[in-house]
Amino acid sequence: MLSKIKDFILPSDKRGNKIGKNVLWLGGLQGVSILTSFMLVPLTIDYVTTSQYGLWLTISSIVGWFALVDIGLGAGLRNRLTEALSKEDIILAKKLVSTTYFSLAALVVVLFFVFNIINQFIPWATVLNQPESMEALLSKTMYVVVTFFFVRLVVQLIGVVLTAHMLPAAATALSTIGNVVTLAVIWIASKNTEGDLWALSSILSTIPVFIYILASIYFFAGRYSLIRPSFKYFDKTKLRTILGLGFGFFFINISTIILYQTSNILIIQLFNNEEVVVYNVAYKLFSVITIIFGIVIQPFWTGYTDAWVKRDMVWIENTIKKLMVIWKLLTVSGIVLLILSPWLYKIWIGGDVEVPFVLSLLVFLYFSLHCYGGVFNIFINGTGKIRLQMVALGAVALIYVPLALLFVKVFNFGISSLPLALIISNFYSLFVARIQYKRLIKGTAKGIWNR
Repeated sequence: MLSKIKDFILPSDKRGNKIGKNVLWLGGLQGVSILTSFMLVPLTIDYVTTSQYGLWLTISSIVGWFALVDIGLGAGLRNRLTEALSKEDIILAKKLVSTTYFSLAALVVVLFFVFNIINQFIPWATVLNQPESMEALLSKTMYVVVTFFFVRLVVQLIGVVLTAHMLPAAATALSTIGNVVTLAVIWIASKNTEGDLWALSSILSTIPVFIYILASIYFFAGRYSLIRPSFKYFDKTKLRTILGLGFGFFFINISTIILYQTSNILIIQLFNNEEVVVYNVAYKLFSVITIIFGIVIQPFWTGYTDAWVKRDMVWIENTIKKLMVIWKLLTVSGIVLLILSPWLYKIWIGGDVEVPFVLSLLVFLYFSLHCYGGVFNIFINGTGKIRLQMVALGAVALIYVPLALLFVKVFNFGISSLPLALIISNFYSLFVARIQYKRLIKGTAKGIWNR
């Protein structure tokens, strides 16, 4: 029995064994991240207020839209760098890394100056449905958050480099360290200072940036010195190679951001700051399902790219079967989590936040179905055959907001309207992804199914 479990997690083939080891490391690291993120919620609410924490969640959702300035460079680099490393082409790898870093840095600098100009004209109090008296504070907060977010877009590329080397656990370690340091700093600040929105935003925005900067210096000065970014190796012809695939991921990111980042904005406009917290408490509890599933599937992206390049279809099919077993186990675990959720909320948050059971049920169903699609999406992403996914998720994004508004305004479903709209609109994960996987494996994919 133990031998079968070991073979399931750590298969004998080199690729599968390396992925298995990363999954185990990711499990430990994400376990720490989950624990710190759960501890951070009540600590942050105590440091500021429930209303200010809800406001911060909405601000972070808005800033999340700025991830689009990446225009798919990070995702494009991930696949192209993995391919170059599979072929042991170090010169190509260095050109890909250098081109991505300098292209994204130049884009970020331009957009930073544009934001500086327009920030003073944006009525943030109106956008965030807050009193006019908060306008100056909100403008100052947005400046700090957006500035460090732009810097983070560039320095976090070290995580892409690590993942391309089939070391996603190392990339996750950087995020975990940032979470632990953030928790410690907010705990110290809560004991010694009076919290407010600006202080909270500054802490949460700056710490991850410094972690990524230190990591970049460490890795590019040592293990990855051969592919360290150098302007000498900037090659605009490689930019087309990266963006050819990256633009597809860029449009997928647009759809993803609409699905995930607009929820808090809708809630704060349709309801209030406190309801943002209610929704996010349920979302965070059941996101454990997708976090655990992400731990498992994350290393397979580059593994699938390597296997696809080498046409190792047997390995791909066996891996998909294993991931389906894991999805079923996680769904059962999610049902247990749903049953225990009222009790868990009280232990975690106390009596400060009341989460309706219907909301918990719908959020659980959404995450379970999302993970089902993830079994096939991660393979499709690894192959780069993402045109269909791009079109389908674009349609999903267009459906989501009108559907959510319909459920709120016409049917009066309240805050539960959002996860319900997510479930109904996300037809790609439920149906299309599996069909495309089957066609790619059998070699019968034609047209948009093979692009």
